[in-house]
Amino acid sequence: MEGEGSARWVFGERGLRWLAALAGMLLCVAAGMAGLQRLGGRLVTLSYDLPFAVHRGGTSDAIRIVYLDEVDGDALDRRQQAELLDRLRQEGARAVLYDLVFDRESADPAVDEGFAEAMKRFRGVGGAGEEKGNGRVVLLGCAVAPVEGTGVVGERLVVPNDRLLAAADGFGLVAFAHDERFTVRSLAVGTVDEPSLSWQAAVALGAGLREEDRLRGRWLNYGGPPVGYGDRTGGVFQSCLARDVLAGMPPGFFRDRVVLIGGKPGIFGAVAGQDLFATPFHRFDAGGELPLLPGVELHAHALANLLKGTWLERTGPSAELWLVLVAGVLSGVVFGRLRPFGGLVAAMAVVAGLAVAAVSWMHFGHRWFPWAIPAFVQVPLGLVWGTAGHFYIERHHRVQLSIEREKIRQAFARYLSPQMLQRLSDEGFRMRIGGEKTTAAMMFTDIESFTEMCQRVADPERIVATLNDYFERTTGHIFQHDGVIIKFIGDAIFAAWGVPRNDPDAALKAARAAWRLSQSDSLTIDGVELRTRIGVHAGTVVAGNVGTEQHVDYTLIGDAVNLAARLEGLNRMLDTHVLLSATVAAAAATEFRTRLVGWFRVKGRSEITEVHELLGPAFQESEPGWLTAYRNALRDFADDNFTAAAEGFQEADALRGRSGDGPARFFLRLIPDRSPGSGGVVDLSEK
Repeated sequence: MEGEGSARWVFGERGLRWLAALAGMLLCVAAGMAGLQRLGGRLVTLSYDLPFAVHRGGTSDAIRIVYLDEVDGDALDRRQQAELLDRLRQEGARAVLYDLVFDRESADPAVDEGFAEAMKRFRGVGGAGEEKGNGRVVLLGCAVAPVEGTGVVGERLVVPNDRLLAAADGFGLVAFAHDERFTVRSLAVGTVDEPSLSWQAAVALGAGLREEDRLRGRWLNYGGPPVGYGDRTGGVFQSCLARDVLAGMPPGFFRDRVVLIGGKPGIFGAVAGQDLFATPFHRFDAGGELPLLPGVELHAHALANLLKGTWLERTGPSAELWLVLVAGVLSGVVFGRLRPFGGLVAAMAVVAGLAVAAVSWMHFGHRWFPWAIPAFVQVPLGLVWGTAGHFYIERHHRVQLSIEREKIRQAFARYLSPQMLQRLSDEGFRMRIGGEKTTAAMMFTDIESFTEMCQRVADPERIVATLNDYFERTTGHIFQHDGVIIKFIGDAIFAAWGVPRNDPDAALKAARAAWRLSQSDSLTIDGVELRTRIGVHAGTVVAGNVGTEQHVDYTLIGDAVNLAARLEGLNRMLDTHVLLSATVAAAAATEFRTRLVGWFRVKGRSEITEVHELLGPAFQESEPGWLTAYRNALRDFADDNFTAAAEGFQEADALRGRSGDGPARFFLRLIPDRSPGSGGVVDLSEK
């Protein structure tokens, strides 16, 4: 009866844990769903704003800003526009955009007439001696004004007056959508009927934008915070005052640039405040020292985004729904299973990971997503709920650490030598589940002509028995030098050093094992002796557990693994037994003699691989003649001196003895069809 009661208690405790996790999961999912609604608007915009603490969209040297600082009554002085345009034309400006609405006619008709003629001269139309169709562009601003009548509220388009409009290339809307704090985040592209000024300019300048895609959601990828007005050296875009242009700017300042012209902020006092906006950078400006951004600079950011294709896009509703669902489920389940300190560390890591992902995706992928909802709502909520549940349930549960350690020990016994297993067990099996990046040495072995041998021998049991004896011998050498058997692949072995525990001598130990293995690696069936081909390389890999809850493989993944396998296969072409990469050869130089075989570009890799052959333990005798001949021949081969190289390879092959030299014969086969200019690099099309 006591045993039955204990069983019932264990079942009830387990069920309580899962019930708490389920409740936390539902709570976190509900919080995430609420965050995607209007209630979480501030969190959503925080997801866009916060990455700009470190992210910058990049500057554009193709854009200049000119601020008008002369007034004529209650309006900007239009009389200086003709002279300003002529000066910009003389300076070689590519286009001029006005963040101004010249809807009213000037009190002096001659002013508008001169302004219009200057636009025509800039564009190269309508004037004697002007180059026709010079490609220069002038665009004017337009606005939308509310209209009320007969109980209906509508809008009307406020466009430039007819005289100016006829002289320009067109016009575009200069309005921006903003929130209650006058923060602009979306990239203005206009209304259904009228494109924005920046869109019109980008199209005119050949940005390749499509009208059917114009109204899709785009967000400003700000190049940096505002720093002031009319400062040629500061800010994302170089700017100056109109009077500076008329007085003369440095040569080339406007050449081939797009010039945006607008009123200097503050020139009309409070009225100018309507054209000042906040940016994501202002959200964290606690001291209020950051100046607001003028509308003309907003147009500059938008135009730079459109010309360079670097605007930001927000993830779609379905992706965001999946984000909060997955984050809610994981927060509820994971934090309900972790201890408080582990949960806190995991929560900080998740929040940091989300922040890094948000910044990286914005910087490299030009997209943003509402990451602040899981980072600042779901993860903290899951952590608090999980910690509370843990404290409540922990007093009824005691972790059997010794049993778990024994289970891990039994699992690793299949991979590790007894010495490595004991050392790893003593240190507590500190290894991240799922995989971690590390530096390791990899060895691949394969029995030459094994497939043909299997076809000759009709008895599979004999083959298996012989293989078992072979593996006993070979794995013994690997374990003896602290190696790890990753897996058996038919007759091949994949082994590694430096995992799961880092080992600064991993490459040297791998070379030692390779040499010992090569001295007792033969497999004899029916009187036929088969040798083992070995490839060894050291580099950065991801090591960890891959699989499911029912079956897990500890493995290594990475380009370094592939290169080790390629070196093993290269033995077949070179008629060698043990090939090393340059990294391993350098590590083994204190104990072993190696020779540089050559430089190869193996299949699947664009990098050049320096390949060495393991010849044996280092000895004091002078270098044998065949090795000297081979080294000289390889140098001649790299220098495209193929005649001398052939003589040297023939000499090395002859001096090597009865079996000859496989690499020398390999290069002798290459030389007849070899073309100069490769620097000695051999491109391989086979694995």
